[in-house]
Formats: sequence, structure tokens, C-alpha cells
Amino acid sequence: MPSEHTMANGFVLVLLREIRESIQKLRQECGDRLDQSSERLERATDSLGRVENDLNEQRKFTRQIALNQSKHEELHTGNMEQIQHELRELREEIRQLRQGR
Repeated sequence: MPSEHTMANGFVLVLLREIRESIQKLRQECGDRLDQSSERLERATDSLGRVENDLNEQRKFTRQIALNQSKHEELHTGNMEQIQHELRELREEIRQLRQGR
């Protein structure tokens, strides 16, 4: 018949083995979760990089549109001023022609 000491040692050994196996299982599960989280973070980082790049391209495009619009308005304003100047000259010539009749 086994002694109480031997039975206690056997129980402790079984308990220690179960604790060790549980710790190994927990370690594996934590490692798997960490790997999954790492992969998700990597995908999120890649997505953010693409969004950042796209927004930067959009900013450049919008800025170019604004510059083109400004140049167009400047050209249009210059043309309108020229037309108004020419109209004033034509009116003056017509006035002088009417007086010279």
C-alpha cells in the first residue's frame, strides 16, 4: 500500500504537470492572439499609409485647381479691364465723331 507521502508526491506531480500544461496552453493562446493583433495592426498601418498618401495627392490636386482658377480669374479680370478700356476709347471716338459732324 502506498504511503501518504508517496500519494501526496503523486498528487503534487499531477498538479504541477496540469499547471505546466495550462501555462503552455495559455502561452500559446496569448502568442496566437498577439500574432493576430500584430497582423491587424500591420493592415491598419498599411491602410492608414494609403489614406495618407491619397489625401496628400488630393491636397496637391486641389491646390493645383486653386492655382489654375486663380490664374483664370486673373486673366479674365485683365481681359475685362482691357475690354472696358477699349469701350471707353470707342465711346470717346463716337462722341468726337458726333461733335465733328
